[in-house]
Amino acid sequence: MIQPKEAINNLIRTAEKEPSRLHKYRMDRNERTHPFSESFMNYIRKKLTGEIIMTYSEIEPLYERFSKWLGVDRNRILFHSGSDLAIKAVFETYIRPKDRILLHLPGYAMYKVYAQMFQAQVDVLEYDSDLRFNLDQFIDALNEKHRMVVIENPNGFVGNKHPIKKIEELIEKAHRLGVIALVDEAYFHFIDDTTVDFLDSFDNLIVVRTFSKAFGLAGLRAAYLVSLPKNIQFLYRVKPMHELNSMAVLAISALLDYEDEIRRFIEETKESLHYLKTSLNKLGIATSDSCTNFLAARFGAIVDGAEVVKYLQKANILIRRPFREKHLKEWLRVGTAPLEVEKLMIKELEKYLKFHFTSKKANR
Repeated sequence: MIQPKEAINNLIRTAEKEPSRLHKYRMDRNERTHPFSESFMNYIRKKLTGEIIMTYSEIEPLYERFSKWLGVDRNRILFHSGSDLAIKAVFETYIRPKDRILLHLPGYAMYKVYAQMFQAQVDVLEYDSDLRFNLDQFIDALNEKHRMVVIENPNGFVGNKHPIKKIEELIEKAHRLGVIALVDEAYFHFIDDTTVDFLDSFDNLIVVRTFSKAFGLAGLRAAYLVSLPKNIQFLYRVKPMHELNSMAVLAISALLDYEDEIRRFIEETKESLHYLKTSLNKLGIATSDSCTNFLAARFGAIVDGAEVVKYLQKANILIRRPFREKHLKEWLRVGTAPLEVEKLMIKELEKYLKFHFTSKKANR
């Protein structure tokens, strides 16, 4: 048998063997769960032709239109097939064997995967057991030995955002040390801050964003990088022949025609997040300081979180398994959903907790 490179041979990836998540209440992966309007879906259907499916994607018109919509020059943007491949492009372009990378945990899993794939060394600062993160300590940990620092704002597991001034301080220190600052803004639509405003001040800044969250196009795998033109030129060298497929181009273009779909979803998400936080807190379950379309809930402080996941699955309600980090195992991630779905989830959770504590009392 032909053996792969050592770095790949030592890389462990677990195959997903879970049952279908379709036709269930998907509160487990931070996807959009609020349905698109029927008028928008009909608009998509009318534009979808056999020619679009058969023809290689034509992306440049979308670049021109999207750059105007975003208010960012065309030569500062590079589309990619999902944020994971956008992130991989940064590693392919800049990271060499034995380079050091500073990460935080919890965080998007692919950062550690790509670090191992490209034979980088990783330094990590973790959130504490109460989901607090010492950003000052993270900034202090950055030094001239690092090649890249990565920070998510908001965090993709906790949902908290960092003060933009502190993020700027991190980027400025990285710039001074000659370190790449990769800022993951997957959830930036849900907050008012963005580091894209700092591009003209820091040539080490690369921002990655996705169309999977506020745009709701997780199934089409679309994302983009934003940086100064020279960095985009380097990143362009490792892109695939076609960075987006034709369906993604069609859907993104359609959403630019139907901007209210995005705005309405963000507004509905804020309402859903408030209800979810309030309802869980009333049940005695602590929640993270999230400002996104999900939160972390401390089920494990009062019950077995893994058992809660199994119980809700019986009602076709999916929430994320407990965090893998030992000191965070009490926490589970729960996505927002339309209010009627969240109310169903809370009702099922109330039944579970009543049964759990009644049984526990009876066994004393």
